[in-house]
Amino acid sequence: MIDPAITTLRSFRITERGTPMPSHTRLRRSLMLVTALAALAIAALVTLGGPPAAEAQRKKIVNIAAKEPDTLDPHSSTLGQSQAISRFMFRGLTRFAIKDGKVTTAEVEPDLAESWTLSPEGTIWTFKLRKGVQFHKGFGELTAEDVKFSFERQIKKAPGTRYGVNLDVIKSIEVVDPYTVQIALTAYDPIFLLRMVGYQQGYILSKKAVEKQGDQFKWNPVGTGPFYFERHAPREKIVLKAFDKFYAGRPQIDEVHWFDVPEDATKLIGLEKGTFDLLYPEAVTADFADQVKKMGAVIDRRGPGQQERFYINMTKPPFDDIRVRKAFMHAIDRKAIKETMYPGDLAKVATSCVPPGYFGHVPMQFPEHNPELAKKLLAEAGYPNGITIKNYFISKSFFYPKVLTLAQEQLKQAGINVELQVVEHATYHENIRKNLNPFVLYGGTRITDADAWLSLFFDGKEIPDPATGNKGTNFAHYKGIDDLLHAGRVERDVKKRAAIYAEAQKRMERDLVCLPISDVPGQWARNPKRVSTPFAADYGEFSLHYSYNYPELLKVLN
Repeated sequence: MIDPAITTLRSFRITERGTPMPSHTRLRRSLMLVTALAALAIAALVTLGGPPAAEAQRKKIVNIAAKEPDTLDPHSSTLGQSQAISRFMFRGLTRFAIKDGKVTTAEVEPDLAESWTLSPEGTIWTFKLRKGVQFHKGFGELTAEDVKFSFERQIKKAPGTRYGVNLDVIKSIEVVDPYTVQIALTAYDPIFLLRMVGYQQGYILSKKAVEKQGDQFKWNPVGTGPFYFERHAPREKIVLKAFDKFYAGRPQIDEVHWFDVPEDATKLIGLEKGTFDLLYPEAVTADFADQVKKMGAVIDRRGPGQQERFYINMTKPPFDDIRVRKAFMHAIDRKAIKETMYPGDLAKVATSCVPPGYFGHVPMQFPEHNPELAKKLLAEAGYPNGITIKNYFISKSFFYPKVLTLAQEQLKQAGINVELQVVEHATYHENIRKNLNPFVLYGGTRITDADAWLSLFFDGKEIPDPATGNKGTNFAHYKGIDDLLHAGRVERDVKKRAAIYAEAQKRMERDLVCLPISDVPGQWARNPKRVSTPFAADYGEFSLHYSYNYPELLKVLN
């Protein structure tokens, strides 16, 4: 049965039409409208006697309001909500280390592997697995076969998988015995243990479960994490339950209910009324943060978070002309966008195409905001009357429509007119991989090393191509640092590696292929009277990205 409180809240969807309003205006109007139904929602809860809060008194249940994931296969989605829920169900050979009360993203410690060794030449890793680690739903004990299968399905580019590029360094995988797996690399890889972390490509799946369920695995996931998948009611909620056989011990929380609540205004009402305990917001604006503070809740900030940025396709007119790319950058007021979206310390103006907190980051220089100079450059490039970009697709979700609307107005002042088509988020991802947008607004986070970041977003092998089925994320179609990426992957000297990535950023600065806007930490709203976390709410850049790195450490307080 669909929860009556969620039905009441979700049935009232805020629809925005006509000229886009500033984000704070939209949120305030949404809150005013939704508040009118708050009493009705509470009345429905009392009358029907089935509120999540009441049920949570009988069981220790955490209610999360977020968007519905597009899949529960952790290897098959780049969407934040899908990566966030994956952490509750899956683990990797290694995990980000906890040091001094914080979760690092530069060091690892054992997880499903209890130990490992590296051959003298630096190309063969041998992992010893923990004995007795169980998969969910009776799929048996974790073995080296599951490890081999989990990596090879990505290396072989199984349909839907997205992170195989992070495993390209693997030459072969050998099962030595049920608890020993040996991975041979094509060359020394300085960040291989980070690649083995339970995050994106590092998650270990049950081979038996994937082979048994086939395409249905995406909605019947089986991992070794602290919570197992119980059920999915489409467009309502996903229910996870505590895994009694989790190797590190059963979580204190009995169940996690992940509700599909797209609108942030609705999420906030639910948090205030006690319907929800944790919120995964579309975007944390100043108004959102103020509302959270007023109701006595907190915002857990985790980083490095995501970087919001523009890629410019340098292979097609008019942006194959560097003067037009430079004009585009002169037209964008990055500070104004950041301050409108994320005032004060909610985010930072990006300083490089490699985010801070990532190994190899160095500051870059970008063309300053100057609309008149942008017009002059367009005229020199043969566009004295400016340019018009028709049928430009933008996602209706997260930060995308707000940032693009701000950029659209700035570009217009410089003579670049962009005609927008707002589409569903999944459609947006499909379209940008069909190269339908001449420049692409994108946000994301990856393993915190320049190699992993640059390899996914700027390696020539990652140029999306619908003809070949390549769904990579090199939306700039850039090949100017391929040689440096190769050199960085095999360099064992830390200082020399850093110098290689510094040169890569220098070339990108020269070629004007990417304009980063804001570095935004991952931010969730939490009711501290209901749910506690062992880490401080705001502790800087070093923790996991989309979600709570260790959800088994969350606790229900009442």
